[in-house]
Amino acid sequence: MNRKILNRILNKRAILIYLAAFLLLFAVTSGQKDILNILGGFSPQESRGLDMIGIMRWNLCVLPPVAVSILFMDVEMGVFRFYTMIRAKTVKQWFFVRFTGIVAANLLYLLLFVVLTEICAGNGDYKRSVFSLFVLLFFVHSFLMSMVSVALCTQSKGIHMSVVFYLTVEGMMVVIGDIFPQTAVYLPPYWGMIRQVGEACKGGYLLSIMGISAVVMMGSVIFIIKGLRA
Repeated sequence: MNRKILNRILNKRAILIYLAAFLLLFAVTSGQKDILNILGGFSPQESRGLDMIGIMRWNLCVLPPVAVSILFMDVEMGVFRFYTMIRAKTVKQWFFVRFTGIVAANLLYLLLFVVLTEICAGNGDYKRSVFSLFVLLFFVHSFLMSMVSVALCTQSKGIHMSVVFYLTVEGMMVVIGDIFPQTAVYLPPYWGMIRQVGEACKGGYLLSIMGISAVVMMGSVIFIIKGLRA
């Protein structure tokens, strides 16, 4: 990966956002301080009424890598693009380098939480049987939200549509799933929650949500590249 791109997306601002999110989430997590409780979301089936605390915590869990990706690409696709794209052979090559930067930003966020939680709590979460599933679910969800948000930035030439999209998915859909628990398995925000998917993960459910997520990601990439060429 281009080191300059990595430095631009994982700058001091991004690291401070990640650290602030960790400190806040670690402080407000009640009970056992483990990574699955911090970033694992919640299960609507276990909620008694509308779980506003769980909804707000989940939004705080997902927002940092998405915000970092949006802020990074908003700058990259602005006036700055006319200078950097000249150096790239094709639009695809220009975007691919930044695509890998977004991947790195989402992975580092998750890795940072795992490492810091292990240092602070020392529960050995990485040894648990569900740890790999948790990492897969959370990364795919945060990366999916990042890519769709960036695609909307490309279309609207600003972050307004991305903000509306984020609030719709991580706000309205989470509320709907909490009020009507039977719908949670069909709503995208719950696909990233190990505490929800862990209960519903039967048959082809996991394969289905991974497949749908992959299709949406590919669609977002194509949408972005077409938008950059316009």
